[in-house]
Amino acid sequence: MDKTNTKDNKVWQLLIDNLDLIFLKIKEFEETFTYNDFYWTNLVFSKDKKEVFMFDYNMLGIGFRYSDIRNVCSSLSDEAVKIFVKEYGGINQEEKDIDDVISILISLVQACERHIFPKWAQEALDKVNNGERIMEF
Repeated sequence: MDKTNTKDNKVWQLLIDNLDLIFLKIKEFEETFTYNDFYWTNLVFSKDKKEVFMFDYNMLGIGFRYSDIRNVCSSLSDEAVKIFVKEYGGINQEEKDIDDVISILISLVQACERHIFPKWAQEALDKVNNGERIMEF
């Protein structure tokens, strides 16, 4: 709140008031390995494109399934997203709803750990400033 100059934003109180609910809900979700820094160039495909191998595991973590889906799909084509989601087993809408909020906060935390606020975090900051998605929670 302090580092982003959004301390007076009403979004923060809404989140604080609902933190227990958010954490309870997250605990209901199945945990899995999450690839938090996925980019398609970290894949090697077989010649027939029926098999793929992922490498570059330095940002591997543990989280809920939709978090992993979001991370991976953010750099895939629409066609690849459809295939990935199908093979992953689909999307749990409750996980997606929670992730839509939590991912904004995680982006801001990571951005605020840096000396200079990165451009990639501006979208998350804009969402806090206008209450987008967070207020829907």
